[in-house]
Amino acid sequence: MDIRILEELLLKERLLYVKLSEFEDLTRQLGEALDRRDEISVQMLLNMRGEPANQLQEADGQLRRRLLELPEEDAIRARELLEGGEQQGPEEAALCAQVKQNQRLLRRCREMDKHISVRMGGNKSFYKKYR
Repeated sequence: MDIRILEELLLKERLLYVKLSEFEDLTRQLGEALDRRDEISVQMLLNMRGEPANQLQEADGQLRRRLLELPEEDAIRARELLEGGEQQGPEEAALCAQVKQNQRLLRRCREMDKHISVRMGGNKSFYKKYR
């Protein structure tokens, strides 16, 4: 795969990391507000989390659209890498490391979100109702 494509994908993954970090921080603050039983802060933080969540969705959509523009062989390899596949050469190392870092951060965000959702909604929580 062309080094320029790898660099472009790396930049897009770094953007996802920034947005995931924002989402994680707001989720952590939301959990703290719940602990304090601060309903105003809880509502404010729920609303604030929407922006980075929407930006994450948009960035992910742009990344997927970009894959569709690549030659088939490059698109297949890029998809493998973006799903956590093992690097096949040193030029893929930075992208693979960023993808793994993003996956760890996403797991943490999901775990925190699930915990908060179940605390707030009980059996009506998204995680209880649809899982």
